[in-house]
Amino acid sequence: MRSVAVLFALAASALAYQVTEPTNSTGWTTSGPNQVSWNKVDTDSANFTIVLVNQASFPPTSQVLAALVDGSLGKTTVNPPSGGWKAGTGFQVNLVKDAENLNTILAQSNQFSITTSTSSTFSSATSGSISATAASGTLTVPATSGTAASGSKGSATDSSGALNPTSSDTSTNPPNSAAVSMGKQAGLFAGLALLGAFLA
Repeated sequence: MRSVAVLFALAASALAYQVTEPTNSTGWTTSGPNQVSWNKVDTDSANFTIVLVNQASFPPTSQVLAALVDGSLGKTTVNPPSGGWKAGTGFQVNLVKDAENLNTILAQSNQFSITTSTSSTFSSATSGSISATAASGTLTVPATSGTAASGSKGSATDSSGALNPTSSDTSTNPPNSAAVSMGKQAGLFAGLALLGAFLA
């Protein structure tokens, strides 16, 4: 009879919810929401509550991450608790009956770690985007428009692309009135001189 009971227990556990993510190899990070995945069969309850526990810490911790999760989804993302994700080891995800029955565990993940995220992205209104990676210590700033570099001294380009542009003044100044008057008098004198020479 005892062997039959053990077989029934094993069969029941094989057909129950199974947490497939997170695992010890994937784990979670302290940046943004994290994913929980599971397997479900028809005999499992329609929904459950996700609880993050750590029995390896002192004191042990237990935090409800999501309630009334639809079991047919197969996976969901959970947001960090009010205090944020705490980096560490020995964490487990429990799928429990509901928030009032945290000890009624439907499935439990293997132990995993929550690691500190090392990359972030920032935005700049003046220079587009600045991306920084803390792990590599590199900073990239895109070149801004409106700047020009030249290998030779004193060279410049205008908007049309011509080198050393010169301004052209197409306007003409009106003739000086005094110069016009003197020109007329000189013409008159020349005419009189010609007339005198002819009469002589």
